[in-house]
Amino acid sequence: MAQFDFEFDFDQWRTLAEKDPAAFFAARSTLLAEFIASAPPRLRGELEVLQTMVDHSRVEAGTPDKAAACIMGMMADHLSALATHMADLQTQSRELAALLPRSGA
Repeated sequence: MAQFDFEFDFDQWRTLAEKDPAAFFAARSTLLAEFIASAPPRLRGELEVLQTMVDHSRVEAGTPDKAAACIMGMMADHLSALATHMADLQTQSRELAALLPRSGA
């Protein structure tokens, strides 16, 4: 990934969100677009889809607490799928290792 230089100042973003929500969301969109653009081309499409999913979940949730819970649920689902894939790969690796001749025998 290309270098993405960003220092997050929570208080600055919070103040902007409180005082000017439209400016907050414009700055947020710009920042996210810049971050996605800094990714390797092969990942940009996936990152755009992921961000769209997050944005839709946030809007549908209605409150920040519900949005956070929804997004955490999405993350848990993806981690569970990754764990399943890892277990499958480990099984396949053991099966392939069993087919190889043992050295020194």
